[in-house]
Amino acid sequence: MSAAESSYDRVALRETSPRLRRHGDRLLVMSNRAPVKIVRENEHERVEPTVGGVGSTFLRLLERHGGLWIAWSGIKDDARRIDKPGSDARFSMVFPRLTERDISFYYHGMCNRGLWPLMHFMPLNCRFETAHWDTYRRVNRVFARAAEAEADSYDIIWVQDFHLALVPRHLREYNPKVPIGLFWHVPWPPEQVFRIFPWRSELLTGMLGSNLIGFHTPSYAKHFLDGCERILKLKVNRETNEVYHDSRSTKVGSFPLGIAADLFSEIASTAESRARARRIRRSLRTPIVVLGVDRLDYTKGIVERLYGFERFLELYPEYRRRITLVLIAVPSRTRVTEYSALKKQVDELVGRVVGRFSSDGWVPIRYLYTQFQMRELIAYYQSADIALITPLRDGMNMVAKEYVASHPVADSGILILSEFAGAAEELSSALLVNPYNIDEIADRLHRAVEMSMEERRARFAEMSERVHRNDLEAWSRHFLDVLNNQCAIEPDAQIVAQ
Repeated sequence: MSAAESSYDRVALRETSPRLRRHGDRLLVMSNRAPVKIVRENEHERVEPTVGGVGSTFLRLLERHGGLWIAWSGIKDDARRIDKPGSDARFSMVFPRLTERDISFYYHGMCNRGLWPLMHFMPLNCRFETAHWDTYRRVNRVFARAAEAEADSYDIIWVQDFHLALVPRHLREYNPKVPIGLFWHVPWPPEQVFRIFPWRSELLTGMLGSNLIGFHTPSYAKHFLDGCERILKLKVNRETNEVYHDSRSTKVGSFPLGIAADLFSEIASTAESRARARRIRRSLRTPIVVLGVDRLDYTKGIVERLYGFERFLELYPEYRRRITLVLIAVPSRTRVTEYSALKKQVDELVGRVVGRFSSDGWVPIRYLYTQFQMRELIAYYQSADIALITPLRDGMNMVAKEYVASHPVADSGILILSEFAGAAEELSSALLVNPYNIDEIADRLHRAVEMSMEERRARFAEMSERVHRNDLEAWSRHFLDVLNNQCAIEPDAQIVAQ
């Protein structure tokens, strides 16, 4: 499609994609990034779906429910409204315009160098600048205005994550009655850590414009309530998890995010996926395959994982030439200095381990610095006997659930999972590990390779049951049901949680 053909044309879109009028049919989802990306080549451009993450999750929700998605297109000074390509156009997307300064100060500055490390309990990585916060506030108003132009046509506004924390308050001022839910996809730190944020009160107040705020775990919800009580001096009901303010209340809850487990299982069961997994194993030429998949991010414990694998090879030399670690690192935030430094550190550490232990054609680590499509990634999940997932702190960690969903129970894959990932509270049958303890990582690897088939099957069956029971549909239905109850909407205008 040409640039002219893809311009922001509200009238033309309404002619080709008429709105539904019945109450309760649609969601208005708001997030920093869209579930698609605009790829420009010469004078033409095309729209492609993004791979994995929260985007794919809500893409499937809107395909089922219909509605609207408001997000940044990923391109500076780009504003338009489009139908989701290649579908029945049950939902549309609106892209507010962000300038180059917005992207630099709001996204790379406040979000990636301020809030991201703060929320992951890493204050030494935080960089707080007033200009970045001012731009963050401005961008949140831009998103809120985009929603205000559409909100009277929708039954629920569902704001996603820390990029848009001030949007609920702006929307509440515009429409006191509109149902607003906010889901926080990253951790929430203890009140003592959160206090270092210079604009802590404004951030909390912005979030409290919501009727319901969801976190992955009860501990994150508790930390948030502590902040409201001790920083804003608000009344908090610990039995109902409600914060009272402005003659109203906001409910806070734990909603561990699920995945489209059936989709992963379905793809994994195809002959094509199984054949691809067999090819991967043949190329590695070792009987044991360990897999780690992450964005290249300092919160993911990739360096600690490599040190732990190195210690395993030191302590258990009998497994040399019998085991391979496949390390998939997806490029991330390459414009941020800390991420460039991490890339260099990982490259050097991989090189050291490979140089130290390689022998007779065996290479202990297969390092892939790239992004895979879902079907390719599922084949890697299937090929791995062990998944080694070691974030230093993670809101949930969807890779752990995707690994489980990609294996039939009979395959009995083993999951080694950081105790600091939100998923550890659900997947308690995984081998939990403190990623800061290198010897413990080595010990968990040794325990995994020595584990009996009976124990492997029992552990994996329990994890598989949990992943499929709390899937994407169950998670979204639970959140919308609680929001519906909190808003006390009349029956003929209730939020649909299909």
